[in-house]
Amino acid sequence: MPAGPMPLGLAYFAAVKFAGYTAAGVWLNRRYGQSARTPFAFGMARTALGVAAGFAFGFLALGLGLTKSELAFYLLLAPIRLAEWSLIIWLFYGREEPDLRRLVVYATLGSLWSYVLDLPAILAVFILPGGAWIC
Repeated sequence: MPAGPMPLGLAYFAAVKFAGYTAAGVWLNRRYGQSARTPFAFGMARTALGVAAGFAFGFLALGLGLTKSELAFYLLLAPIRLAEWSLIIWLFYGREEPDLRRLVVYATLGSLWSYVLDLPAILAVFILPGGAWIC
């Protein structure tokens, strides 16, 4: 049975990710001892980066036939998510005092958090009204 997201579905997906990434910004502020960094800005930046990279990866995966295997799709998404988290953490927290080990640990945790957020985000798309078409 074919299905796909509608504009509201994409908004639901992004809203769930934004909430989760803003919470991650709060957590990172505590870990880095920062109060000047706005979790809201962190959540917006991480969500925007994720949506842009997600669309690019989705089109690439479609062209390569990866959409036939969810396992392959999510496994190949792992290094992309790691790169996204590394970049956004470095931009918000790591430029003044670079600590590669800390960056890798937090980027790995962030990548895992992205996978956790996928479940409620995808459920929101298919459960909330106007989120997806199904035929």
